[in-house]
Amino acid sequence: MKKLHFGFYVIMMALFAMHVKAGNPLPVSLSCDFTVTSNPCVEQTVHITYTGGAPATANYVWNFDSAVILSGTGQGPYEVKWLHQGEKHLTLALQWESQSCTASRLVIVHPMPAMFHMTGGGSYPPGGDGVNVGLSGSQTGILYKLRRNALYTGIVMTGNGNSLDFGKQTEPGTYDCVAKIDGSDCIREMDGHVLVTIENNPPVIHYLCMVTYDTINGRNLLIWNKPNHPYMSHFNIYKEIYQNNVFEKIAEVPFNALSVYLDTTSDPRVKSDKYKLSVTDSSGTESEKSPFHKTVHLSINPGIYGFNLIWNHYEGFEFKTYRIHRKIGDGSWALIDSVASNVDAYTDFYTGSGLATYYIEVLRLEPCHPAKSGEYLSVVSNFSTSAPLGMEENELSGVMIYPNPVRDILRIKVPDSSVKSFRVSVWGPDGRKYMEDISQGSAAVLDVSALPSGLYFLKLFGENSVTVLKFIRN
Repeated sequence: MKKLHFGFYVIMMALFAMHVKAGNPLPVSLSCDFTVTSNPCVEQTVHITYTGGAPATANYVWNFDSAVILSGTGQGPYEVKWLHQGEKHLTLALQWESQSCTASRLVIVHPMPAMFHMTGGGSYPPGGDGVNVGLSGSQTGILYKLRRNALYTGIVMTGNGNSLDFGKQTEPGTYDCVAKIDGSDCIREMDGHVLVTIENNPPVIHYLCMVTYDTINGRNLLIWNKPNHPYMSHFNIYKEIYQNNVFEKIAEVPFNALSVYLDTTSDPRVKSDKYKLSVTDSSGTESEKSPFHKTVHLSINPGIYGFNLIWNHYEGFEFKTYRIHRKIGDGSWALIDSVASNVDAYTDFYTGSGLATYYIEVLRLEPCHPAKSGEYLSVVSNFSTSAPLGMEENELSGVMIYPNPVRDILRIKVPDSSVKSFRVSVWGPDGRKYMEDISQGSAAVLDVSALPSGLYFLKLFGENSVTVLKFIRN
């Protein structure tokens, strides 16, 4: 009898191991838990994340109560928005094997606060009582919070339907205001900024809003909010050199130009960079440099299953979440996960055979406005691409490419002389496809002289196999 019981135990454990290995963990109790912002505003992006622990292969039926779905399928995460205010009832019905559950959440969608613009500001003599700062209008019951140099001053007023006066301000700086519905998660930045300065003093510090990766040019893009002041001449861009916290001036941007700067000397694929900003007034006096912003640099390497992503933290403003995006080959980008802002590594258990490209995104609570129109909502890292470990171990293994490194002509030879043709493509480490060709026979040549110097992936497609090799163009 004991031998029979022992044999049954061995069989059950083997079945359990096969189940888990197939990617189907066995929850003790199926859960439909999910998180969602409970008090957003109309047109505000709302993030919905399933937290119950069921596998992605389960059957997820969501009801977002008339929301517009911006992104997300199946398990999620999702991004949605509502076009009309009121109570919204979100539900999730989940079915997995013989288990099922349901969950619901109540979301109160508020109207977006109306837009008004900043008033007042100016200069006052040393020892004076300051200058008034206000808002052109207000909504009854809305809270209006005054900020100086992107930090809250502690001055809060409740809207009464009329213009607001925050009183005389004696601290030099750039003043703006945000509107907030009390008890909600909705914040709207009011239009414009005003400067408060002391006469005969240097200009006040002006702050960078963000430094992000320009996906078109492949360089770092600096963005700052446009101040409303008639006596400014230009902005000064500073960049950290090869010594820690030593910054050199690299550019000037006219005050009347768009408040952005593309650093053409940067290479976000290689490392992160630090930047500072200052402003020079019409008399030629330069302000102190702003606190630095540091970009996010992402690197990846293939593991036994999937990819290990590692990045440095973004520095320059407070945030709570990193978002991880991926695309396969030249397909579409997909948001695959979100992690807390104190996390700097992630393993994606990707088991496909295609080239995978990733980037990390940082969301700002308040967008950047380099001009009256247009806004920037998030910081992104460089794009980083890799091939799964062992991708070369297939029917085309043994392919020869030479010379490597190469300057002009790259030669390719497939070991099987019976190969009639194969397709070859060249990809950069940022996931960009640079060229593609179909070669006849078991040998081919590629003219890579037009490619910028750096690392590239060579992808060969046979009849029943795919091979990825690396080469360097110098």
